[in-house]
Amino acid sequence: MSREYETIGEIAERLNMPEATAKRLLDGLLPSNLIRQRLSGGSEEYRLGPFIVGWGEAILARVPYDREFGDLVQQYLEEGGGERIFAPRPGVLGVVPVRGSLKKELIQPYDDIDAHFARYERFWVADCVCRIGETVRGSDCDKPVNRCAFVGLPPQTPLSEHVLSREQALELFTELEQQGHVHLGFYGFVATAESPQFVGSCNCCGDCCGILRAINQTGLAEGPQRSNYRAVLGVENCIACGGKCVEHCQVHAISLDAKGIAIMKRERCIGCGLCVISCPGGAIELEPVSKEEWFDVPTSLEDWEERRLKTLGTMQ
Repeated sequence: MSREYETIGEIAERLNMPEATAKRLLDGLLPSNLIRQRLSGGSEEYRLGPFIVGWGEAILARVPYDREFGDLVQQYLEEGGGERIFAPRPGVLGVVPVRGSLKKELIQPYDDIDAHFARYERFWVADCVCRIGETVRGSDCDKPVNRCAFVGLPPQTPLSEHVLSREQALELFTELEQQGHVHLGFYGFVATAESPQFVGSCNCCGDCCGILRAINQTGLAEGPQRSNYRAVLGVENCIACGGKCVEHCQVHAISLDAKGIAIMKRERCIGCGLCVISCPGGAIELEPVSKEEWFDVPTSLEDWEERRLKTLGTMQ
């Protein structure tokens, strides 16, 4: 299969099998997100699914995440698979600055977390597949497990462990920000939004997140799609607090000099804003990148794929 949609008849003919058998096989793959389906002219059509949000969660829903599976995933990332997935721009997920780190006039629709929470009364919150996987592999990370997605749901959806009210969701989301989680936002088309807007995010730490670990542990220059902002330090306002910003930075983009003053490493900064909200002296702020560096958020799956294909074509 390819990224072009095909009918059941076309796929069955190529595979030399009955249409009923082909449909059964294809429908069985849908929950894993390995393929995608659409209705066109009253007929079902299928195409290959890209590596995008939800693949790991779909696998976890069907089979236990055991040590062997976790080790295989890590081996795949270290031996080049991570570079092929995470390095091409646009990224699989995009960094969204945490609330309070951006000046109001700078907030774009795809950065507007508060607007997302105002749109819905119920939110689906998922267990972090990376956190589960790293725990199985022996990690001692003490961050919460139930911390990802925050996707809006219809108001009549019954509350449960993973379906939270707006008040519950906001409380948890705020706690995650204060603990130092990076928001890796989903592109709007993932949740069928009509325009680029914040529709939910993974909430990630550098210990567990496969995308952040691609930077921290495997040496990739790129991991998540960076935001359109970078942290800037006003040295005169740094109070040498002992490194709150260093503690919260999940990609090791900040260090301290001999006097305890923060040193910002712009080339590593992903623009998450965690250092901004954690700085007791108010010495750090996010500033927009240059016009040349500015990232236009994809408006559709096709737009995202086309741009990634161009990037892949330039990679060795």
